[in-house]
Amino acid sequence: MKEHPRYEVEEGINGCLLIKDTYDCDLTSLTKHALAFLEQQSSNQNMHRTLIVTDINGDEMVCEMFYATIQKIIRDKSVNSVIFIGNDLYSQKQLFDIQDKSFFKTTDEFLASDTISKLHNEAILLKIAPTFHLNKILSHLQLLVHDTVLETNFDALFHNIDYFRSKLKPATKLMCMVKASAYGSGSIEVSRALQHYKCDYLAVAYVNEGVEIRCAGIHLPIMVLDPMPTALHQMFVYNLEPEVCSFLMLNKILEEAKQKGLTDYPIHIKIDSGMHRAGFEYADLDNVLAILKSQKQLRVVSTFSHLAASEDPEMDDFTIGQIENFRRCAEKIKQSIGYPVMMHILNSSGIERFPEYQFDMVRLGVGLWGVNCRNEYLLRNVCTLKTKIIQIKKVKAGETVGYNRKGKITKDSLIGLLPIGYADGVNRSLGNGVGCVLYNGEKVSIVGNICMDLMMIDVTGLDVHEGAEVTVFGDQQTISDIAVKQGTIPYEVLTSIAPRVRRVYYRY
Repeated sequence: MKEHPRYEVEEGINGCLLIKDTYDCDLTSLTKHALAFLEQQSSNQNMHRTLIVTDINGDEMVCEMFYATIQKIIRDKSVNSVIFIGNDLYSQKQLFDIQDKSFFKTTDEFLASDTISKLHNEAILLKIAPTFHLNKILSHLQLLVHDTVLETNFDALFHNIDYFRSKLKPATKLMCMVKASAYGSGSIEVSRALQHYKCDYLAVAYVNEGVEIRCAGIHLPIMVLDPMPTALHQMFVYNLEPEVCSFLMLNKILEEAKQKGLTDYPIHIKIDSGMHRAGFEYADLDNVLAILKSQKQLRVVSTFSHLAASEDPEMDDFTIGQIENFRRCAEKIKQSIGYPVMMHILNSSGIERFPEYQFDMVRLGVGLWGVNCRNEYLLRNVCTLKTKIIQIKKVKAGETVGYNRKGKITKDSLIGLLPIGYADGVNRSLGNGVGCVLYNGEKVSIVGNICMDLMMIDVTGLDVHEGAEVTVFGDQQTISDIAVKQGTIPYEVLTSIAPRVRRVYYRY
């Protein structure tokens, strides 16, 4: 089977981004793929770009090709500085015409220097040959060093966007939800990927979430679904677009805009079309429009509503009623206000089931992550939660494992210990055999109560060792599968993954 290039990104120390080129078979991958990934992840912040590169294994011709590749990267100004590691590169130092460069003969020499402590707010591309101990270098550069990791596959994310786009007219805009840290995946990295992939709008729940991604270099319009009165100053400073769903918020936003001397500041009017959670009803619109038409500080860029049960065929009559109610309200606003106003109501399942009501824009949420009410097999899983076995114990029949002695062992067994627990986001209800993990594609039961930081699995009869990787959810055991076992929805499974779990983002 042909090996595919894989490029990973994760947070590093001192505000750095670490991008790992883990593909060693094709030297051209450094220019064709890894540098494109470096551009995607760093361009919005104008980060200093550093290449850390080592000697490679190969004959004289292969090495000369590699040197030429590095020289091309330097000439094209794809990176600002280069750190060279290895005797061969050291012996060829005169080839590389870049001012900011340093050379080390060994990995240990590099790690013993003060070079790492000087790396701040940089996008660091690592092209490290196996003999130079990538993991050892990473242990000095990673912000979080944890055997438990949530991987996000950007290629799968883009595939899912393309699938939903295939349901839309070319002119229909796409708003992507990145609230709750992009459903647990990491709002900054996911937002950069969505901006790179030409999404039209982002949406967050709270102002602070919008500030975070705006500060990370995101220039797309960002709608805030739940702006709080105390956060309005920050909202205006960072050019975030508020949802307006009540007279209280409309008046407060208008007052703040007047104080700042603003005109035509973008807002989004929320309509309560039948969900009865938030928004203006039809009877409110005369008063809403009277306020809007009497001022010049605010400009309505869209009016929208939320569907309560778009995924449920038994509720289709209600859903159609919601859509028609929304249409009636939106048309009244558009006709009265005198300028174009976008309309949007469809969520992920709505795009699938009611594409004829896509209006001017749709909002894509959990569908981004491969979860949907229909045709889920056409989507790709985006997130995979993995960890490693840190200890294997022999436990005799009749003994118990874990708190409250819930894990009763009926035969001599091998029990594997995993560094993941309910504080990492694995729900305690999955303990005592309810849930399982996967090892080499085989289901392995969880034994006993899940602990705060640890859980135990039964690896009896498996060819397994300490340090072996297991998967909590991914392609084979999906987020939806886990949600069913927990008696919840996929949203909760995703958003429960704790911040202390490492996030890694990759492309093939």
